[in-house]
Amino acid sequence: MNSKHQYVELNDGHFIPGWGFGTYKPQEVPNSKTIEAIKIAIEAFFRHIDCAYVYQVEEEVGLAVRSKIADGTVKREDIFYTSKDWPSPSGCPT
Repeated sequence: MNSKHQYVELNDGHFIPGWGFGTYKPQEVPNSKTIEAIKIAIEAFFRHIDCAYVYQVEEEVGLAVRSKIADGTVKREDIFYTSKDWPSPSGCPT
């Protein structure tokens, strides 16, 4: 994702990738699969990782991102991590 047209400009002048890799998964899928999926997404040039507290995979996402930083695939400043936080469990979608 090199060209500016694949990014969205934020009101502070920074750019965020227009495509994000979503981290939602069904409950029957083990969280450990998230680590593998995020690593593959980063290798496939996703730089925007979209998550939410309710998904309960934030730790796994962090482990995967740190792993790809450690192996030199990306720098921390290359990754745009977004998350959603609903005000209460009753406000979460199911």
